[in-house]
Amino acid sequence: MPDAPGHDSTSAGPEPAAPAAGEAAAATAVEISQPAVSEEDPAASEPVPSEPVPAPDAPAGAVQSSLAAPGPAPRGLSYAVDIVFCIDVTGSMTPILDAVKSNALRFYDDVQTNLTAKGKNVDELRVRVVAFRDLVADGEAALQESPFFRLPAEQGGFSDFVNGLIPEGGGDAPESGLEAVALAVNSPWTTRGDRRRQVVVVWTDQSTHPLEPAVVPAGLRDRVPADFSALTDLWEDAQGPVSASSKRLILFAPDGPGWSDISGVWENVVHHPSQAGGGLSDVDYGTIVDSIGNSV
Repeated sequence: MPDAPGHDSTSAGPEPAAPAAGEAAAATAVEISQPAVSEEDPAASEPVPSEPVPAPDAPAGAVQSSLAAPGPAPRGLSYAVDIVFCIDVTGSMTPILDAVKSNALRFYDDVQTNLTAKGKNVDELRVRVVAFRDLVADGEAALQESPFFRLPAEQGGFSDFVNGLIPEGGGDAPESGLEAVALAVNSPWTTRGDRRRQVVVVWTDQSTHPLEPAVVPAGLRDRVPADFSALTDLWEDAQGPVSASSKRLILFAPDGPGWSDISGVWENVVHHPSQAGGGLSDVDYGTIVDSIGNSV
């Protein structure tokens, strides 16, 4: 399958005093510090897996990551993984929506195959969807939420919900993606398993509107912070809905307002920059599955 729209960077030691003719110097990898974890976090002792981090001179479109290097996977522990997909369902998103719909019924098998190849074993996998458009243009139709579906037992319900999503609306270019992320972060995450993963995956080809409480439906305002600073606090709060070492955010989104702010500030984020207005036609389904597998 095609590679992700980025590249792996590698690190090298100091340049030899007398390098061989024609030998190129390797790029130096970026090291990003990790947040302190709460002693109460059941996954606190577990290392965080990594995604590729671009070198300082990496070209535009390289994968941006704030995940640390992986360590050996603990043995004999049960893993429970929750994934929330925040999906832009405006008119331009037909390419990626079609890909997701066609693969929904085999999503569980594909993820498990990817995890097995990486030496990982997940005992419980649940998925849910937060679909978004533009609250200013589309009103209450701008946000649709599913419950969590336990896979594989409820993969039919997951497929039915995804297949019911229609790419339409959206108004101007920025969409209400930050509201969708807020609803995802405030999901009813599982408390099962010795180790847990709380993974949010965003698919969009547009930047975001600033958070604006006045346009959020009244029934959702208690789950959507008033501004970006409060949303950041929600993500970073060790006592908040997502735990310090279990949370993951994977962005398939353009470099632009909202998404670049998140990838530049938040912890445990992997950003795959996408083409604005392209419907994520440059991102294939295999890349999405592999990125999820890397985050578990």
